[in-house]
Amino acid sequence: MAVVVTAALAACTTPAATPPTTTTPKTYDGKVLADVRHPAGASTLPSGRNDYREPADVRADLEQAAKARPDVVRVVDLPHKSVQGKAVPALEIAHHVQTDDGRPVFLLMGGIHANEWPGVEVATEFAMDLAEQDGRDPRITALLDHVRVIVVPVVNPDGFEASRTGRIPDKRKNCDPTCGTKVDPDTGADDAGVDLNRNFGVNWGGPGSSGDRTGGDYRGPKAFSEPETQNIRDLVTGHQVTVLVGLHTYGDMNLRPPGQNASPLTPDEAVYAELGNEMAEANGYPSHLSRELYETSGTAEEWSYFTTGGLGFETELNGDSNHGPFASSVLSQYAGEREALLRDAEAAANPKYHSRIAGNVPAGTKLELSKPGLRTTMTADGPFTWDVNPSIRPGPDGRNIEESWTLQCPGRTVQVTLARGETKQVSC
Repeated sequence: MAVVVTAALAACTTPAATPPTTTTPKTYDGKVLADVRHPAGASTLPSGRNDYREPADVRADLEQAAKARPDVVRVVDLPHKSVQGKAVPALEIAHHVQTDDGRPVFLLMGGIHANEWPGVEVATEFAMDLAEQDGRDPRITALLDHVRVIVVPVVNPDGFEASRTGRIPDKRKNCDPTCGTKVDPDTGADDAGVDLNRNFGVNWGGPGSSGDRTGGDYRGPKAFSEPETQNIRDLVTGHQVTVLVGLHTYGDMNLRPPGQNASPLTPDEAVYAELGNEMAEANGYPSHLSRELYETSGTAEEWSYFTTGGLGFETELNGDSNHGPFASSVLSQYAGEREALLRDAEAAANPKYHSRIAGNVPAGTKLELSKPGLRTTMTADGPFTWDVNPSIRPGPDGRNIEESWTLQCPGRTVQVTLARGETKQVSC
């Protein structure tokens, strides 16, 4: 099936300007960044790597991209440090990345489960890819005009460090209250911590999650009890995340809600199936309902969808274990998954899959859009178009919930009711 949005993006985007000539080092040049990463013997990945990153390598790569492409990339530490006090960095990628504009957001997450190293790799490589290819690849250049990409390569840094350094090889959960209190000599796992992808607010405590603290799918004492899930909550509720993807191993599937056998199909099943099939065509992993893998509750993807209306997917990368050989678990899969993620990001930019508010205000006007628990802002310079999630929210019962956005204009408040794919002109 053809990608719907690529041609449209390319058609409405002017050719990228030639990067300015500077004295060495060339700071705004994606080619220079790519060349540095590909000496003799390097792999075909954007980073040129042939093995898994250590925890410190992830931040180093993010910061290198931001230093080389400050016009397009910035590193932002999420507001809540991990249980053990580690910072959780995210990479924002967009043209004019510092502006507070109305572009929609594509959010990509890896490392929610600490032992799933390939997800960390693919997320980081994709971020590097966008930074290196902007201005060189017309498709990516057009994409970054229309969408803000946010990548959180390691949602669970404490657990990732424990797993990646070999101290607890199959560490899955976070380190609340600690890591490694009782390490199983056969599995390399321990019973401490919370499964972060069972700790989100929608359907928290449902089937596919455990109240047993020693269980691998322990959901925590309450929804959003963990700082790591609070980070994703705050990121999503403070942005218009129109498509979200979480990377996992090793189920070889593209998954969409619902995650429970007893739940009805979502109100957006047709849209979900369409995009899931687009992903499957690209990465070769079949498209399924999440419950077809096994039942889950309290996941990031389902919470984001039912809270905001933004489409949430989980991609299970292929493999025989959670972190198999780098060549088969990352290198051989990256090209297909790259294409799937580009299609996801293009879908995030496509107003067919979200909504829009348009209007006209004095230059420099700050606008605020809110519903209970959600608040986003943008600065408009005259006529504006704000890409937002629909105000009509999907319900877990399979029916839509009629709600409106509250738009705070200069001196007045406007109620705006929007369905998916709808654009409304407002008078501020």
